[in-house]
Amino acid sequence: MSEANKTVLQSYAFFKDKAFFVSTIERTFDVYCGSVRGLETLVWEWDKDTRERGELVHQAGGLSDHEEICRSVIKTGEIPQEDG
Repeated sequence: MSEANKTVLQSYAFFKDKAFFVSTIERTFDVYCGSVRGLETLVWEWDKDTRERGELVHQAGGLSDHEEICRSVIKTGEIPQEDG
């Protein structure tokens, strides 16, 4: 039985009329040779009035991605493009 997901960091990032809920969790990933624990960051649109998550708009890695996403949204209103 795999270990439950654990919340590591949650943030709300705002730019003008845009709002996002950014959440990084520690979770189990299934890989070819079994499973490993790691961090995953998910980003949803956020409705400031109803205080509810909207559409899932981005998926990324760990804490550095979480911080980069928040900085970018606050500065430009956009989620940064992934490398590659």
